[in-house]
Amino acid sequence: MISIKLISVFVLALMILPMVSENTASNTDTTKTPIKHLIILMMENHSFDNLFGVYPNNPANNTTGQIIVPINLLSHPVNQNLTAVQNGSFQTSNPTEGYSNYHVDWNNGKMNNFLNGSGPSSMYYFTVNQMAIEWDLAQQFSLADMYFSSTLSETLPNRLYSLAGYSQVKQDQIFPTSYLPVSQTIFSEMSSHNVSWNYYFRNPSLGNYPLDFISGINKFSGNIAPWSSFTNSLQNGTLPDVSFVSMVSGGAYGYSQHPPDSVLPGQLMMLYITEQLMKSRYWNNSALIVTYDEGGGYYDQVAPPVTGGHQLGFRVPFILISPYAKEGYVSNTVMNHGSILAFIDYNWNLPALNYFVSKANLPLDLFNFNHTYSSGNVTRPPITFPDQVNRFLPTSMYFSPLDINSAPNLSSVFPLVPQIPYNSLPYNRTGSSDVNLSQFSSQVYVSSNFGYTPLYFQDHFLEGVSAALILAVIGIAYLQLRRKKKI
Repeated sequence: MISIKLISVFVLALMILPMVSENTASNTDTTKTPIKHLIILMMENHSFDNLFGVYPNNPANNTTGQIIVPINLLSHPVNQNLTAVQNGSFQTSNPTEGYSNYHVDWNNGKMNNFLNGSGPSSMYYFTVNQMAIEWDLAQQFSLADMYFSSTLSETLPNRLYSLAGYSQVKQDQIFPTSYLPVSQTIFSEMSSHNVSWNYYFRNPSLGNYPLDFISGINKFSGNIAPWSSFTNSLQNGTLPDVSFVSMVSGGAYGYSQHPPDSVLPGQLMMLYITEQLMKSRYWNNSALIVTYDEGGGYYDQVAPPVTGGHQLGFRVPFILISPYAKEGYVSNTVMNHGSILAFIDYNWNLPALNYFVSKANLPLDLFNFNHTYSSGNVTRPPITFPDQVNRFLPTSMYFSPLDINSAPNLSSVFPLVPQIPYNSLPYNRTGSSDVNLSQFSSQVYVSSNFGYTPLYFQDHFLEGVSAALILAVIGIAYLQLRRKKKI
């Protein structure tokens, strides 16, 4: 008799076969842009207004008037219930998270019910006193103020969207009861087109969330590595084309900025990775993207739009760091996590991963690929951070977040002197774009997305198991009664 476990394995093998286009040829010798290496750093649970709500306001500095104000609390009326995080504090209690809570917050696009959905903690916002380092990166490079999480839900579904343009689950789960076939992910597409990639955890042996919700991911176990491999690759010349640097799982506690943790360690991680990239041989052809998986229940004023019939989630920060990033630029392009996948496909000449990704706008307006600066170059050299910033710079990715959960007022660190005077920049400092992959081709790598539920987690199987257990218990009790009667 064939065991249930064997049946499940056989079904799983069938389910992870790729439903992909037959044409998998690509030209990976050249990229469509000068970007040869992309690094993705996805943080946790902060909305745009929560972190950049009053950017670039610094009451202690009157030069911030030259900086472009994004769509935030300074440019739009402030909700009377909002409260600034007090000076000296770098954290808030965690807003109430949840699929249902977020829908209450959203209130069909009215964006006025956060107190009832995610509670009082949702109404806090950070200021220059806490966010100066991250604000510096936005000021020196490019910031997007219309970038949204991909679905109106929590971390897990949004992180799966960031890897596959799809999620088989609607909300967070403690352990997998449903899986996404690896053949539907960007990992499969890149590998089939010879685009190199790695996914870096602090220590993969301590966990690899959310990859453990992807069936067949063990096929790519060689692409999963520790943070030390990432920093080594920058130094020894082995950086892959695409790098995912994870601040969650793998023993990475306190780095991701997930409340109630301090937001400072996460900023120091951004600063350290930026500094390491700028010092490496890869600076002149790389881009580092810093964004957030979802809003975490914090207030945001902008109603998330519908894209291709799909309701997006709350607005989150997006920073592009690159020698090609426009200095002090604010993008109004409507994007989501699918836009990062779309850029991978666009840049490495791949078909759109799926239809969702094909409709996601590309972040092209944040890049300067054509206009020369007064130096005659299209690229900008590495930023030279002043001493007041460098004094916060860690010596390794493995610093202890617990050692720096408090710090003095950071307001003196922001703003930095522009690398190139704003009046000398050869481009506008704000703009938008509506370019997506569907405008170039209708071809997609995954034509149909689906999730996989193992047989032993399917409802009808569980019902059968329950019935069988009940019958077994009744049978054992009956036999025991008969035996007692004989005795």
